[in-house]
Amino acid sequence: MLGSPKGRLDQSRTELPRAAGGSINGTRVVMGILLVLIALAVITGVAVAMTSGQPTVAFVIGLVGLAFFSRAFC
Repeated sequence: MLGSPKGRLDQSRTELPRAAGGSINGTRVVMGILLVLIALAVITGVAVAMTSGQPTVAFVIGLVGLAFFSRAFC
């Protein structure tokens, strides 16, 4: 007799396949937004420090931001 190996009819699957949601993941979106906010904070910090007449502080802020992003993307 032909049929399923378990002896009953196959039931339709209710769950979606793993890739059905696409590559957009909530965690990745939040991490991307966080990286953009950190980049804006670094740029703003450098700009405010330079307009305040503190180029050393601006250099340190830029150096720390560069170190963070070189570590985050490598």
